[in-house]
Amino acid sequence: MLKVFLNHASEDRALVLPYFEKLKALGHEPWIDKKLLPGQHWDEEIQRAFYSSDVVLIFMTPRSVRKRGYVQREIHDALERLKSLLPGDIGVIPLMLEECEVPHQISRVLQYIRLPNEWHKVVESLSLAAKQREIAVNDGLPLGPFLVYPRKEVLEWSGLPGYSLELRFPHFESSTLSNIALELNEYVTAMRFDCLLEARRTKLEQDPERFKHWLGTDNEFASSSFDFSLEPVLVGESIISMIRYEFGYFAGAAHGFQGATTHNFVVKDDGLVKLRLEDFFSDPYSACQHFTDLCIQKIENEWEARFETPPSAEDREEIARSFPPEWSTYCHFSLSATGISVYFPPYTLGGYAAGSWGAEFSFEELGPLLKFDGPHLLAKKANAVAFVHSDVDRPGANA
Repeated sequence: MLKVFLNHASEDRALVLPYFEKLKALGHEPWIDKKLLPGQHWDEEIQRAFYSSDVVLIFMTPRSVRKRGYVQREIHDALERLKSLLPGDIGVIPLMLEECEVPHQISRVLQYIRLPNEWHKVVESLSLAAKQREIAVNDGLPLGPFLVYPRKEVLEWSGLPGYSLELRFPHFESSTLSNIALELNEYVTAMRFDCLLEARRTKLEQDPERFKHWLGTDNEFASSSFDFSLEPVLVGESIISMIRYEFGYFAGAAHGFQGATTHNFVVKDDGLVKLRLEDFFSDPYSACQHFTDLCIQKIENEWEARFETPPSAEDREEIARSFPPEWSTYCHFSLSATGISVYFPPYTLGGYAAGSWGAEFSFEELGPLLKFDGPHLLAKKANAVAFVHSDVDRPGANA
């Protein structure tokens, strides 16, 4: 990983910390003095981090450029280090965090970058710096106006019961839609924290008495396992669709859990607006019944394929009861350039062993029901993608 040292005035730490998190999300190894532990020799630790770093970011504000002492010393040392680099190598990147006068020692040798609007230039510069040092770095997958960086987080804890968590999620960057990328990352972070809380609740709600017969054993059922994967499936200038797959096992449960939830947005006025399935139809009230009829037919076809026999009259009644003509029935859907997929969790139809159910609808077959200027037009213009983790089994619609 590329080691990045963050030079800043202590008064600006709250402004700098979000960029520390951004750098981690990009797969780099940032260092900031908040990582110092009580009892550590602070000057020695800062010097070790500074001289072991590959790139120094200088965060400039009216406070930092006028401050004497450590900040100026680090700036001077960083500029001196440039003399040992090859021509064209990136070692120092000045960043204007707030409007201020750029120190002459910086402006005479380096071009600065304005934040937050030019953050994408920082991303590009760090990617180049990593390549110059032959450090493996993920350049991000281009999806519409975004670069998307896949991230993975693994946590484990041994207890009665214990837990293991594997979480995969995207990080968005964009040169043209930087505010949208920020909003998407905040949304993803909120879901990530929900997943972490779901796992860590196992630790907070310990019941050792219930699991004491597993004490000292390697019984896999003594731990809860959680696997969450959030994947963009369609991204464009004006529309974004993501699926969150989740599956795992609660300690002591009779069987595991699985399911898929979706998150769809339209970009409006430089912000995200949640997209509902009924937003696609010119007459949502009557379209719901038509959509349900189509869905039931597809589920019946899927039933026959799964169980190798057509559904009986009783089976058809159960299917009809399981999919009532209400838009809340279809709250989880994703988009492609050609149509809509809907997802239903286990127990929607049949027991857990029956698994998840889903159905796909092309825009062509929905044509008479769609708005003439509906969001399906935006989906057709977007990039349907295969941003997936190859080691994940995905419950839901059969693509």
